[in-house]
Amino acid sequence: MLLADSPHLAELAKNIQYSAVNVDAGFNQLDPDHAAWLREKGYRSTFIVPMLQGQRFIGFIFFDAIEADVFGDSVQRELILHVQIINMTIAAEMSLVQSLLATTKIARDFADMRDFETGLHLDRMAHYAHIIARYLAPKYQLSDEWIEHIFMFAALHDIGKIGVPDKILCKPGRHNDEEREIMKTHVNKGVVLLQRLLADYDLVNMRDTELMMNIVAYHHEYLDGSGYPNGLSGDQIPLEARISTVADIFDALTSRRPYKKAWSIDAALEELQSMTASGKLDPDCVQAVIDEREEFEHIVNLLADEQDKRSADDIMKGFQR
Repeated sequence: MLLADSPHLAELAKNIQYSAVNVDAGFNQLDPDHAAWLREKGYRSTFIVPMLQGQRFIGFIFFDAIEADVFGDSVQRELILHVQIINMTIAAEMSLVQSLLATTKIARDFADMRDFETGLHLDRMAHYAHIIARYLAPKYQLSDEWIEHIFMFAALHDIGKIGVPDKILCKPGRHNDEEREIMKTHVNKGVVLLQRLLADYDLVNMRDTELMMNIVAYHHEYLDGSGYPNGLSGDQIPLEARISTVADIFDALTSRRPYKKAWSIDAALEELQSMTASGKLDPDCVQAVIDEREEFEHIVNLLADEQDKRSADDIMKGFQR
């Protein structure tokens, strides 16, 4: 629900006011879904208090009661004190999140500067991982916050490539065995880089950083233990890393590289299914790509690299002629 859909809440947010509402006197001023939910749960009064970060409205806290006329002046004053403490805690957490976002943006900008696959690879990767996470949410009971963090952090998966020499990172053809081993070091380089960034911003102990670190550290691990750098298998690999792995492989298959043409969606799905059958990829993650094919195809076309866009334009001009 958007704030604009509830005139009562919108007014409270605009004027930074709190409101006590009773079922007999004013549930109708609430938005219909909210009022229906209160009645369904047996609540007969509610006390709504806005929260602020500085002078900026950031949300509401709702106190609900099964009796009417519970929220008198004295109760309101006491609850507002509790809200202030909660508000301070949330505001402090949001400040940390904003610092974390700033940190990831810096890391992302560095990755964009040296990403031999173009920055659009990172954008596509983030969107693919986001779609998979949303698909898995009911089964794994994933929160909206967790899903949004997947979207934020998936683009950092290859941040360690900053530490790979240009002659290898930017090589136009396939790597030989020695070069491939050097490329593999980007995973541990990425972990070290993130650790330094998080330490510099004093964010090491923030809970959200573990998810980010897991994506960077384990996005090349396979369920059968054949991945790198740690040879993890099965449930040893965190869900966020399994999601990122499938998103990354799908993009690698469907994108043009100096040494290969972009695969079709059908061919990419067949390859993902083959890798799943051989025990390498998470079946649920791959099923998400299959079932949400239309969304994936939309991202493929929307965020195509410029060279691919030009090829598509040439094809269309050919049809027009």
